[in-house]
Amino acid sequence: MRIALIAASLLIPLSNAASLTGSLVDVTGAYVSKAAVELDSGGQKYQTQTDDAGVYRFANLPDGEYTLTIRVPGFINLTIEAIGLLEAEQKRIPEVTLLIGIGCGGPYRDSVRLLPPGDSFGRLSGIVTPPLADVEVTLVCRTFTPCRSTKTDPRGHFSFDMISSGAYGLNFHREGFYPEIATGYSYWVNDGLESAYRPMGLERCRNGNCDPKLRPKPVRICE
Repeated sequence: MRIALIAASLLIPLSNAASLTGSLVDVTGAYVSKAAVELDSGGQKYQTQTDDAGVYRFANLPDGEYTLTIRVPGFINLTIEAIGLLEAEQKRIPEVTLLIGIGCGGPYRDSVRLLPPGDSFGRLSGIVTPPLADVEVTLVCRTFTPCRSTKTDPRGHFSFDMISSGAYGLNFHREGFYPEIATGYSYWVNDGLESAYRPMGLERCRNGNCDPKLRPKPVRICE
């Protein structure tokens, strides 16, 4: 009897355990294999790697809130925050596109957050610095066609909701500042996820003249 009770007590946690899975691709849509993936629940860490199909899996997880970190040589590290797991939940993270890490490349994706369950679109958010209200931010879709626009709030934050997975550009305009014009599709979004980008720096026009042709060339320092 005692042996049976011990065996039952060992099986209970497994029957109530949660699991988490997801997949990784690069900007061409190719699978990213052998990527190091780490799951952290506030001290308790779990580690795995993606398989040949770019899929990672974590099993026998207790319920709680997790942070997922992805590290792959040649790509920008990525963190997915606020992943909530319920008891015995089998959760799948939407497919994530990893961005190539090249010196002074495009905008840096600071973090990614899960959107509420059932949200089949993505979200793109960011901030301008200095923090300015009423900066006109234009979302640039395929063939460099402006498709949507919004304005920053008093803290300089902006967000585009319900946009399809893919790559976008952003234009920034505000009176008294040089315009920032998209030269490529550098902002990536995945369905079911919010991609948050680090601040876009706006430069005040010199002597009140905002002609881009007269703008001094910026000095870029790559880290």
